[in-house]
Amino acid sequence: MTYESPFGAMDVEHEWPAALCLSRTHCADASEETIGEFYQGAVALITAGIAQPAFFLARQLAELSLKALLGPGQKHGHDLGKLLNRLEEKGDDLFAAGGDRYLIVDFIRDLHRRDPKGDQGRYPTTSDGAPALAAVCCANPVLFRRYVDDLFGYVQGRIGTSVKVTPG
Repeated sequence: MTYESPFGAMDVEHEWPAALCLSRTHCADASEETIGEFYQGAVALITAGIAQPAFFLARQLAELSLKALLGPGQKHGHDLGKLLNRLEEKGDDLFAAGGDRYLIVDFIRDLHRRDPKGDQGRYPTTSDGAPALAAVCCANPVLFRRYVDDLFGYVQGRIGTSVKVTPG
């Protein structure tokens, strides 16, 4: 048996049923498409009870969402706290009084508090060699899903995503 790559080249027609589109070259908006897929992935993992990857994708969803709200041409990094601070300094709508947006901000701050370097759900150990998510026992799947839905729904409304995914 010889190895056959599961990945197709951009300049070749593929006859695969339900092929997974990986490239962002043909997207109406690559950022929106990626945010939608990370949302769908996080929800699927939460629903399936696959905890650590769900945490990682939820944190990635938060990071990509904040970067989309900040807009292009910015130095971003991976620090959710710094990204939130930049949005707050700009007077972003996420920090406007009223509504439940503060719950989204609190959720993102909670993710940041538990994973300030962005390496906790990604690997079995942190970059310092400690067990990943050692300070987090577990997650309430109903609340976790609700906050992931709220984050995605808010960002979807703000950036007008072309990926039509209904939270909830």
